[in-house]
Order: sequence, then C-alpha cells, then structure tokens
Amino acid sequence: MIELSPQQREIVEAPLKPMAVSACAGSGKTATAVQRLAAIRERLDDRHGHIALLSFSNVAVDTFNRDYNALLAEPGSGRIGGVEIATVDAFITSTIVRPHGHLVMGCARTPFLVHGSEPFLANFTVWDGNRPHPTTALRLELVKGVGLQFEVGRARTVIDQKAAADAIRKLAKVGAYSHALGSFWALRVLRTQPLILRALARRFPHILVDEAQDIGTFHQFILLALRGAGVQVSLIGDVNQGIYEFSGATGEFLDQYAKRDDVDGRMLSTNYRSVPSIVTIANQLSGRNDMAARTAPATLSGAYYFAYKKDEKDNALKSFAALLGQAGIAVNDAVVLCRSAEWADDWAGGEEEQGRGVLRHFVDAAIQRDKFGRFDEAFKHCCAGVVGLLDDGHGALLSEVARHGTDEQSSQALRRVLWTFVKDPANGLPSASLVADTAWQPALLARAEILLAALSAEHGLKAGDTWKAKLAKRNILNQPLMRPADLGIENVPRFRVSTVHKVKGESIRGVLYICNRSHLDELLGGTATEVGKIGYVALTRARDLFVLGVPANYLKEFAPKLDALGFAKAGGT
Repeated sequence: MIELSPQQREIVEAPLKPMAVSACAGSGKTATAVQRLAAIRERLDDRHGHIALLSFSNVAVDTFNRDYNALLAEPGSGRIGGVEIATVDAFITSTIVRPHGHLVMGCARTPFLVHGSEPFLANFTVWDGNRPHPTTALRLELVKGVGLQFEVGRARTVIDQKAAADAIRKLAKVGAYSHALGSFWALRVLRTQPLILRALARRFPHILVDEAQDIGTFHQFILLALRGAGVQVSLIGDVNQGIYEFSGATGEFLDQYAKRDDVDGRMLSTNYRSVPSIVTIANQLSGRNDMAARTAPATLSGAYYFAYKKDEKDNALKSFAALLGQAGIAVNDAVVLCRSAEWADDWAGGEEEQGRGVLRHFVDAAIQRDKFGRFDEAFKHCCAGVVGLLDDGHGALLSEVARHGTDEQSSQALRRVLWTFVKDPANGLPSASLVADTAWQPALLARAEILLAALSAEHGLKAGDTWKAKLAKRNILNQPLMRPADLGIENVPRFRVSTVHKVKGESIRGVLYICNRSHLDELLGGTATEVGKIGYVALTRARDLFVLGVPANYLKEFAPKLDALGFAKAGGT
C-alpha cells in the first residue's frame, strides 16, 4: 500500500457521510477507495451491517481484493468481516436479482443470466415490424418526453412497446434475463418490494462506487432507490473517462451528485502515473489543472506521433518498438490500442473467419489461445460452445460457469473440467495450427464426444440430440485456423493489442494509439464527446511513453495541431 497524500488522507478520514470524489487519471483512487473502505469498517461494529466497494470490471475488483488483503496483513490492521467487494452488476445480481427477481419476473426458479449464444434462445425473439431479433438484443433507453424506449440493432430501431414487453415477459417466465435486463428487473424489485429495499439498506448502510462515471441510467436509479432507503452512497471517478455513453453512462450523475447539499465533494488532483509532459497534454484536453508527481526520466519519454499506412502495419509496429527501445521499455510492458474490436483484431493479425454457429465458438477459442495467448477469452468461447452442444434444459449453465468468483462447488468442478479441455491442445481443444477441414474439425468432433460423455457421467449434463450436426464442416476451409507467420516479418514484435475500453483502469509504460481522421479530430477537440474521452483514456494509460499513430495522408493537416498541443514528432529533434 502507498503512503497516502494529504488529499487522499482527508478523504479516507472524512466523516461518515455520502461523498463524491472527482479523481484525475493516475491519482491513486484505488488505494484511496480501499483505505476509505477499511476506515469505515473500523469505525462501525458488526451491528451496522456490511460495507460494499463496487466497480465495473473484474480487474478492478481483483485489485481491490488484493490491496484490501494487503492492508489487513499490516500490523495493527482492523477486522476482516463485513466487507463486500464486487462489480456493480455482480452486486445487483447476487443481492437483488438472483434471490428476489422471481417475484417480479413471474418465474418459478432462480433467475439466470443469458449471454445470447444459448441454443434455447432461438425461441425468444421480438419483431421490429420487418424481421425478428433476439430478445436478448433489446436495449432499454429512457428518452426525455417519451419514457422507457426499446431499441435493437446497430440502427437502434425502436421496437413497439407492447411487442417488447411481451418478449421480455416471455423470456422472464423461464427465469432468463440479459445484461441489459438485469438492472431493469432489479429496479422493479426495489420499487415494488419495499420490505426487500429496507432490508438491503440495513444490510449495506454504506456503498462506495469506483469508476462512477460509468454508472448507467438503471444503475443510477438503483443507487438512488437504495439512497432513499437510507444507504450512504459515495462515488469516486473521473467524468473525463466516461467512455460508455452508449449505455447511458455520461458521467453526469457523478457530476451532479457532488452538488447535492448532503454530499461531501472532494478532489484528487495529483497524477502519480504519467510523466509531466503527458499530464500537461491531458490537462489541455480535459480542462483540468492536475499536478504531475513524477519527474521525466533520463531516457526517452513523453507524447509522440508518427505517420502510418494501414497496409504497412508491420512498419508502424517496428517504429513503435524502436521508440520503446529508446525509452528502455520492454515489449511486454507496452500495448497497441484501437478504438474498436474490429480494428484491434486487424492490428493483431486477425484470421479469416471460419465456422458458423456453435462451431464458431470453438474456432475463436482455439485462435484466442494459440495466437494471442488469451486463455480467459478462449475459456469464454469454449464455454459458449460446450453449452451450445447441450440440451436446451441446461440454458442457465453458461451463466453459472462464467460467474466470476463463484463459490458453488459444482460450478467450480465444472469450470476445472472445461479449463482442462481448453488448455490441452493434445487431448482437448485442438491446436489452431491444424488444417481446419481435414484435421482440426475431425479432432474436435472426437474430443467433444469424450468431453460430453464425461459431463454426463460426472455432472449429469445431457448432450443435445443434434450436437454432432452443430459441429459439421460449415464454412470450414482447407487451411489452418491460424496462419503461420509470414516470411520476412520475423523482427516484428508480438505486441498485446486491445481496445481502449478493455484497458481502462490500467497503468502501462508504453502505449501506441492507432487513429483514423475522425478519432484525431475528436481527440484534439477534448473530452466533450465520447470518442474524445476514449482518446483521453488512451493517453492517460501511459506512464512513460505515449505514441499516436496518424494516417499518413492526414499528417500534414494534423502535425501543426499536435505540435501546438505538446506532442513531438517521432524521429525529430
């Protein structure tokens, strides 16, 4: 644990009342939130219930757990019990939806989350007037002057309210809900079951929410309902990092919450992460006036830009590697960031799509494991594929095995079986280097049969009648799933490639952010737009070196603007 600054200590030791903390990037808010949690727990005895510390990613939750356990290990630390650390969605699921959702959903079982790939969902669709869509694809929006509105698809087609409500009720009757519908049902519980609301308020009198700029519309209403029942809700976050506006998380709730009369507004305005030149640019983009705690190292550091051509990605990656070398940064301490998953896949060397339906999940699992070394993503795809081979009666299984940190022994045992299958290319999920139609698919078919037999004998899971047909050679090519390395590019480092959304909250020594023209426009325009905020988040992930990839045909246009902002041209003086 770090030594707290005066600003941080004032927050940790503040009176027990609701707080709203505006924290700049790299301000040590994780340590501050953990120590505030411990301080509240120390002041209250067990009769006062639990204290919850919530965030929006499993990575953040793991960090909170690690730091809180480290704090407890220090001499003279306080009590362990009475603390709940979880994601916001996991908290809502475990305390509201799973135990009480059946009261409003009309189902005779514990509600379960569906991910959209479960086979039984083929029977649950909603009509947009022209064609059906999966009910799980419904998005809920609160529109001013209209109220609750249901949308679907990239075009955000508005669905008739009665049709949407009927489709949601049909799904709810079997106990299923999507990510978008989980908070909807939780809010219904709180608004229609006053005894449950009061019980939750007594159980969790204090709730701290990290990354509060990511609080969406329904999360906001849930927190306000709990607050109305007596819960002291505290928020900590950075409005400039609100990059989930598509889900209603604009950061406005955090901004307005600090203005309430009974809320203690605070600031964290020292950046401990980035070198001063990066902090200076971040201030210009966000309109903040944060201080840099670090001094510039003797090696290359700061914010740079260079031109790239999309058909010459290897040259761009080599240029980034050269800059990292000058800065003394290892390749595994760096990341290449993109605005979208499609761009990230392209820059990571995406493969030609093979397989359809359930088979596609196993294809993706093999590629994620063997090409990118992303075992967590491989596991998710493999779980979806296995559930797709099972009888429709096992529709809730994917939710159970995917649940982070589940303590249920049966789920843990099943996860171990699936992890073994994922990690073993010799006996489990076949290697992506095999030729897809002649070697990989036949091997998968044989090994899936063995796996399903084991799942039946050890876990009582029944395979679907048509499981073999789901692994048939549809859209499978006579080539490996994963292309061998191209000749002549052996010197290109193997970088981690990701989207900005996936690294939010991380601290990374070297960052390359690949932009197109519109990304650059909005980045230079500051944090007034969602894409501008995404650029700001990319910039503020960097500890020592941030590099902006500018399309070569726009370099002349943008170079003067970047120079004026404080960027330096890579290779310049």
